[in-house]
Amino acid sequence: MLENTEEDMDTSDTPGCWYYLADYGQCSQFEKQQKMGENTEVDMDTADTPCWWYYLADCGHWHRFEDDHNLTFSSEDVDTFYLKNSKDILNTSSFSYRIDFSEMLLTDLTARRQKRIKRSYNTEKRCSCFSLAPVFWESFDPDCPYQLIPLSAHSPEYQTVEHYVKTDGLLDRTILSIYRIQNLDLWELYCRKKKQLMRIQGIKEIQERRLFHGTDIKNVDYICKYNFDVRLAGQHGNIFGKGIYFAKHATYADRYSMSSSEPLPVYGGKAQLVHSGKTKIIFLARVMTGKPVAGQSHFQKPDHGSPENLHDSCVNDVSRPKIFVIFDSNQIYPEYVIQYS
Repeated sequence: MLENTEEDMDTSDTPGCWYYLADYGQCSQFEKQQKMGENTEVDMDTADTPCWWYYLADCGHWHRFEDDHNLTFSSEDVDTFYLKNSKDILNTSSFSYRIDFSEMLLTDLTARRQKRIKRSYNTEKRCSCFSLAPVFWESFDPDCPYQLIPLSAHSPEYQTVEHYVKTDGLLDRTILSIYRIQNLDLWELYCRKKKQLMRIQGIKEIQERRLFHGTDIKNVDYICKYNFDVRLAGQHGNIFGKGIYFAKHATYADRYSMSSSEPLPVYGGKAQLVHSGKTKIIFLARVMTGKPVAGQSHFQKPDHGSPENLHDSCVNDVSRPKIFVIFDSNQIYPEYVIQYS
């Protein structure tokens, strides 16, 4: 199903099977398909052509370093260092990123996440973002509305999510299981919304956050299948707007998670683990927060009462937001369900 995203790499000394490290440390594989005798690269004189550096984005396609406003360095900066020593390690001035040229890996030291990188003469038009399934999805079945995939407690993906929940989310509870939600329909809607907002606002990247949402376990199947429903918002108040609420900290979302002895749904996935006693669940979602504005209880969209759409979400405090309100479910992709006691 996935397209070959490495078609423009120099593979002269490389065997046909490639691996890349996707988000949350999940290792994925794809086959480099090439007809016998067919040259997949365009011959060109690169003597005076600048090199661009790319990272493998969540969508499975390559994006230029310049496309991510969070990166404090350019392709030119990286290439200058690389040409001096192609086997060295580059630490940025703020020490928030590290580039290992021998492994071709970009590490976000703050978020503890790695992305595969590459050096290429090709233009950014070859690396546009499409709504393919994320490269780390496994056993993907497009005929199922969604799949709830239990993660192994020993996998890097599980450990990274667990660390985020406890360290960034401040949740001091016993995590029993973590499930990845695989819903291609919701993912495609999310990707299309992202491209739409970036095109309308004339930007190359939009702020995305991983935020928490607490709810009853009986709502898991509906959310995994249809996403969060703004029509059902306001059941626990709407102090910052009549939308879907997310929290920076899992401890806040935990207040709205009800204890239950019901098992999680099994739709499209393997049989789920059954834990004795009552448990709680929270969602860890990818949320397109964009440019926020301080919310008020009567708001039905970020720019309430205005025909303009200058903002993308409402928050409790613009300078130090902890609560986010989203009014369009396409700005949300529910990524994980965390079950705990």
